[in-house]
Amino acid sequence: MLPILDDHAHLCPWGRRSEAVRQFKNAGGTHLIISHMPYEFKPILKKEDWKDEYRITIELTREAERDTGVRTFCVLGPYPVDLIGLSERLGLEKGVQLMMEGVDVAAELVMEQEAIGIGEVGRPHFLVAQDILEKSNEIARYCFEKARDLDCAVVVHSERVDENNLRWLSQLAREVGLKPERVVKHFCGKLERAWSAEGITISVLASRENVLSAIEQERDFMMETDYLDDPTRPGAVLSLSTVPKRTRQLFEEGKIDEKLWQKIHVDMPLRAYKIDTSV
Repeated sequence: MLPILDDHAHLCPWGRRSEAVRQFKNAGGTHLIISHMPYEFKPILKKEDWKDEYRITIELTREAERDTGVRTFCVLGPYPVDLIGLSERLGLEKGVQLMMEGVDVAAELVMEQEAIGIGEVGRPHFLVAQDILEKSNEIARYCFEKARDLDCAVVVHSERVDENNLRWLSQLAREVGLKPERVVKHFCGKLERAWSAEGITISVLASRENVLSAIEQERDFMMETDYLDDPTRPGAVLSLSTVPKRTRQLFEEGKIDEKLWQKIHVDMPLRAYKIDTSV
């Protein structure tokens, strides 16, 4: 059986957790990357609070693998939108300091092999005040520098992907000396043929239209659901069964052959994260 990786999903303490991962496995999924998200059990007020937040993601990741047998990894980092709330409570400079300390803690956990990358980090996906945008860009640069030092992946959350967005990411990677393939742009929709990824790793939200567009353009890409595990939004963004079902469906239709399957689910994860999904 060929492996199938969902590149980006979430699990929540109040969600379906292992039950959802079992759905992924039953559909043919073999490997899963869980991205940290804010759980908001308590406010982030000091560096040590990040450790408590990240520990939840680590434990959910371990639980999913233990309960289902699906090989499950995680990435850790301060969610970009958190800067807004931190700044409102503590002031902008203190908020930035705490966000960067969140990056530091995530980097420590990558070094301890508790996580395979820093993420999802970057900048808010909606319009924000100019000072928030500028500070978000500073934090993003710091994340890229940490990823460079660790030679690990950095998973980027930002506005919807377009030519300017891809150019920003590739330029930032070049400026800090981070290998572009270590930069994973998550939540990519349908890309225009003229847009150059410039070596950035593309993670495509696994709708039929998005995946077919990436195939037709001969893009190097991975597939994701951005599953939220939120009981108030069941199946959002896409259900965890989507990537296995989409892969098999397109394989049966002849849109994906074994070589492309290998590239999407083995070669690209190895390139971006240095994980071997072939075993």
